[in-house]
Amino acid sequence: MSSADLTTSPHEGSAHIEFLRRLHERQQLVTRALDEHFPAGAGPLMDAIRGALLADGKRLRPILCLEACQWSGGSPQAALPAACAIEMIHKMTLVHDDLPAMDDAQTRNGRPALHRVHGEALAILAGDALLVHAFGLLASTREVPAERVTGAITRLCQALGTAGLAGGQALDVLSQAGDVTPEKLDHVHTWKTASLFEAAIVIGAEMGGANASQVEALARYGMLLGRAFQISDDLQDAQDTQAVTPHEVTNYVQLHGVEGARRKLRELLSQAVSAIRSVQGGDSQLLAGITELVWEHSWSTGEGHHGHHA
Repeated sequence: MSSADLTTSPHEGSAHIEFLRRLHERQQLVTRALDEHFPAGAGPLMDAIRGALLADGKRLRPILCLEACQWSGGSPQAALPAACAIEMIHKMTLVHDDLPAMDDAQTRNGRPALHRVHGEALAILAGDALLVHAFGLLASTREVPAERVTGAITRLCQALGTAGLAGGQALDVLSQAGDVTPEKLDHVHTWKTASLFEAAIVIGAEMGGANASQVEALARYGMLLGRAFQISDDLQDAQDTQAVTPHEVTNYVQLHGVEGARRKLRELLSQAVSAIRSVQGGDSQLLAGITELVWEHSWSTGEGHHGHHA
């Protein structure tokens, strides 16, 4: 989304006010925990980590993790270490994506990219440290049975590996403009963006004790939402000339046009809502409401954001 807070929305009414309250509550819970985990004044590397982690506080993926845990009958507090770990990993990917060897982005959410502020070496090390701290924090979870923690670690590794985020980024950076087909782009979006959305919500659900049918429905919701978010981001980039980077090859709007992208976005979001409502669970208001935010995101201007940034 834009640099405005995730809770900015034109809708009104008591149900939407409650939706915004819960969204803000989840954001603040994660931000406070991250702030405590990485204290200020601990040296240049910590400054770089905090710059990556705390400058932008929308926390979409950890919110999904916390909400899925509650939807499944658990306490959001039980999934907080996992939610924070997922946010650390997400921010690591952005720091590394922005590097000159990758996308060579100059800005992130209207601010200079981390490598522009702290240099490439510290930016790389900050990303590395975020990844290590993420798995350390996740492994330290004590509020749920140990097998749920090891399952979360395994699932997160799958989401980040060669058939996940790293594989998607490799496919992206090695692509040439002329050889990007719709099928190949869908593959990139699924691995590079949607895999972490899916992992976030499934890990939260499993931390909360979800059954197999609930996990399957939530996994589908997460995958559809992640694919939709990337298309929404591409639509936002189409309105923002500063969002194009030297290494960018192509995106969904360039292949399908604005109207084609909006049609696909609407279809994916509708399918995501259907998935979450296809099984019995807790209150799905926040999960359904997030699909509306992704739709609104596609109409906003990005203020020079760059990439999958929320």
